[in-house]
Amino acid sequence: MSTTLSDLKPVYLIHGPEELLLEQAVERLKKRLAEVADLDYNLSMFDGDTADVDAIVAAANTLPFMSERRLVIVRRADRMSTDALGALAAYAADPNTDTVLVLVAAKLAKNLRIYKAIDALGGVSEFKAPSKKDYPRTVIEMFAERGKRVGLDAAEVLVRAVGHDLRRLSIEIDKVVAFTGDEDTLSRAEIEQVMSTTAPTSVFDFTDALGGRDGRTALRRLAALLDEGESIYGIHALSVRHIRNLLSVSALSSRGERGAALGEIMREVGVRDWQARTLLRQADRFTPSELVDALRGAAQAEAEMKTSRESRLAFERWIIAVCDD
Repeated sequence: MSTTLSDLKPVYLIHGPEELLLEQAVERLKKRLAEVADLDYNLSMFDGDTADVDAIVAAANTLPFMSERRLVIVRRADRMSTDALGALAAYAADPNTDTVLVLVAAKLAKNLRIYKAIDALGGVSEFKAPSKKDYPRTVIEMFAERGKRVGLDAAEVLVRAVGHDLRRLSIEIDKVVAFTGDEDTLSRAEIEQVMSTTAPTSVFDFTDALGGRDGRTALRRLAALLDEGESIYGIHALSVRHIRNLLSVSALSSRGERGAALGEIMREVGVRDWQARTLLRQADRFTPSELVDALRGAAQAEAEMKTSRESRLAFERWIIAVCDD
């Protein structure tokens, strides 16, 4: 048996308050499994908020297909009921050694049966967020992972602008890297310039609110974007693309289990893992017919925007119609 296989636990619990750290831990584990398993055929993914525990256990007990291991991931496991977690604890007491079952949770009490069962296997890993004073150092490390060097003062500028959210910091760091090109060392002035260039409200913040059917937030973010000089027609075009993506995701997720759909969404829509999950959550808020109606309404709104002096009002009416559930 290879070292890779012998080191793998049959059940893991990856938990902590920072989603980004949990995702990174899951990705590292997936890379290890990819060495001994074809994850195109041996990966099942579930959301603890909606998944049936019997389906999870059945997936975990399924033999790998032409591989040495099978991977089953349950995100938001802390959303599962006590009975469901008890069923997973019973599975963990006698797990299928051909499967690696991974539970991902923001927080899970140590006195629960499931926690104790996984801890007995040596599979519990906690990922804590940095203390607030350590965030600038963490930002420096995040830049280094992207091949960039920044000083402590530059990192502090970014933390002050973005706050103590690793996910958001990672997104803003990607923006800085994209803006600064091939430069290896970035100064505080360059960070400040990029932060002033990228608006406090991005169009992606707007489309997230639209996809979440949060009309009030969407209208507020639209107003901020327009105040910052964004084109209402550009925002409309990106809104239509977002609705089309949601319709594609809705169709893909209806074909089979969500785990398979996630990978297909990443390929077909061209997004990252966390973006695909966001689209899945947002698509669940709509029926397919509502998304089709939203696209038709967008076309009508565009026609009205181009022929009326009240282009903003026409667009806002469409936003309200999309968000009205």
